[in-house]
Amino acid sequence: MKSLKIEVRHAEETDIDEFVGLIMRMKRLNGEFDSLFIANEQNRDGIRNYYLKCIKDREKIISLVAVENNKIYGLMKAEVRERISYLPNYEARIIDLYIMPEARRKNVGNLLLDFLYQEMRKRKITVVTAEFPALNLIALNFYTKIGYREIGKVFGKTIDHTENKKE
Repeated sequence: MKSLKIEVRHAEETDIDEFVGLIMRMKRLNGEFDSLFIANEQNRDGIRNYYLKCIKDREKIISLVAVENNKIYGLMKAEVRERISYLPNYEARIIDLYIMPEARRKNVGNLLLDFLYQEMRKRKITVVTAEFPALNLIALNFYTKIGYREIGKVFGKTIDHTENKKE
């Protein structure tokens, strides 16, 4: 594949259909790592509406796309979160980061992160975290390689809603 000339910018409303297509690819990939992350293919309209709100809310959400010739090769969604009990008081939490397979290992992830860090500096946010499925070794290796460290854990299980029913 030829070298990409990627531009990173804030996602726009006109990006929504391609953005959601990549989000769904990422969610399907997450489902391969853990059965608690099965993509909800039947809720495409709800997913589209959710991400459209994210793209519009530039105060609480930083939605970015990596583009060449109007094609999105990567995306990132980070939430600006208040840490009321900690200093510093704010963090940017990367929730979604997806790079098209043909653009991986071509610096696209780093370009998205650099843009995010610039945005964080403008807002005086100094803590960045990333959230991803625990068994996603691709994400784990990526973040570890660039200096992120584990700072917390989330545990989960499914609950059988038929248990403890009185008959």
